[in-house]
Amino acid sequence: MLLVVAILSAIMSISLGIFNIIFDQVRISGEIADSFSAFYSADEGIEKTLYLDRITYINNPFGICGITPGISCYTTPPPPLGTVAAAGGCYQVTIDKAPGSTALKVIGQYPRKIGANPCEESFRVIKRGFNLTY
Repeated sequence: MLLVVAILSAIMSISLGIFNIIFDQVRISGEIADSFSAFYSADEGIEKTLYLDRITYINNPFGICGITPGISCYTTPPPPLGTVAAAGGCYQVTIDKAPGSTALKVIGQYPRKIGANPCEESFRVIKRGFNLTY
């Protein structure tokens, strides 16, 4: 009887260990997919902002910032308003312009909760960002 209890305890311990490893791997794989969505949202923000900056540069030497360059001269609305991206996430852009230099900061985010507003700020959000200077 004691031998049966010892064997069952060992089998149960091994099963719980394997379950814990598999559960963590499944959770991580879901976070990786959401991380890619946040990454692609930030990338979309960079592409759109660079395009707008180049198009407006034709008529204005300070580009998207208009006639007043400086720190945070152009920003998109912060969460929860933000700009919704095609990847299902949201992004926020900030541009700092000085003569001869432009710094672009983009943060993309994706909600961990299914059906949530992608621009909503919460603790269950994955964020990825870029800093670009040109």
